[in-house]
Amino acid sequence: MDVVRNFQSMSAKQFMGVQLFELVYLLTLAFLPFVLALPVVTYVVLTLASTVLFIAFLRKCLYRRVKAEGKVVFITGCDSGLGNACAHRLDSLGFTVVAACYDEKSDGARRLREECSSRLYIETLDIANENSVMKCVSKVKSLCGSKGLWALINNAGTVNFGDVELTPLESYRKVMDVNIFGTIRVTQACLPLIRTSKGRIITLTGIQGLMATPGFSAFSISKFGLEAFNESLRFEMKQFKVKVITVRPGNFSGATAMLNKAGLEKIKKSLDEVKTKASLEVRTAYGDSYIDQQYTQLTHLSKSSANNCSNVIDTLESAVSSTNPSPSYLVNGGNQLLDLGNVLIRLRPYLPTFLYEGLIQKYFG
Repeated sequence: MDVVRNFQSMSAKQFMGVQLFELVYLLTLAFLPFVLALPVVTYVVLTLASTVLFIAFLRKCLYRRVKAEGKVVFITGCDSGLGNACAHRLDSLGFTVVAACYDEKSDGARRLREECSSRLYIETLDIANENSVMKCVSKVKSLCGSKGLWALINNAGTVNFGDVELTPLESYRKVMDVNIFGTIRVTQACLPLIRTSKGRIITLTGIQGLMATPGFSAFSISKFGLEAFNESLRFEMKQFKVKVITVRPGNFSGATAMLNKAGLEKIKKSLDEVKTKASLEVRTAYGDSYIDQQYTQLTHLSKSSANNCSNVIDTLESAVSSTNPSPSYLVNGGNQLLDLGNVLIRLRPYLPTFLYEGLIQKYFG
């Protein structure tokens, strides 16, 4: 009975850890006779294992945190999802947090007021509006004083779904204005404050910034653009000792506003509009059920996503608080043993084009 209670009290992450340990243990028992029979294989396996353990140990030993007290972190897109969870986490660590919300009366903003300390400030921000950005950054500046802004987390964004031929040009413009120009607008306004503190700029892009999939052309264009923006900015800021960090969450879409219940409802409404506005020739070419099938695929993708954003929040915490953060992070998500999108990104340089595209079509088509 005690064993049953222990399993019932485990979190999903702990349970998966136990399952992974058992899998490794069984594989070790299965292959141990073959390894022992071939000394060369034994040496190679031991060398690789030792190297991995040494690198992990070295990273653990070299990890140092900055002192959170008095350091201001500015986060965009805190109404829900990653931004909201990150604001909670950094506030709990002792940072002064400016949580920018599109709607300061949203449920997410209300929870931040109720659950966080007096160090957290909620400000209204529409990153696509110049006046809104300047007004919000002015308040951030008043909080920073002479120390400057320690970290900017560019999290706010929007998503659009639809094939190229079915997506109006205006939809592309809207996504670019928020995801690219909005991010640039906020970053430019904050750069003087960040240079003062020799702080850091952290931008979330996602796997769509490295891998374009069917139906996400507008979103992927914006994320590919942010990848380029971050890389250029990283080189430019080296002279000021400012760190520019890219965080790429894997399959967390169902746990964020991208493909959670509200996000799917928004996409369904958008796809219904596409059906009504499409010409007869386009509807005939694609077929009446094409868009409905796409929506069904999105619901399947949402169900395959991680149930929560804790891995991403852990990564953002490290990016903000580590004295020597990595310039980029690829964060595994999904509710399976492997995040298939991240696996494809890592294997892409080694896969023939026909195989890579076949896998994309199979899992994301």
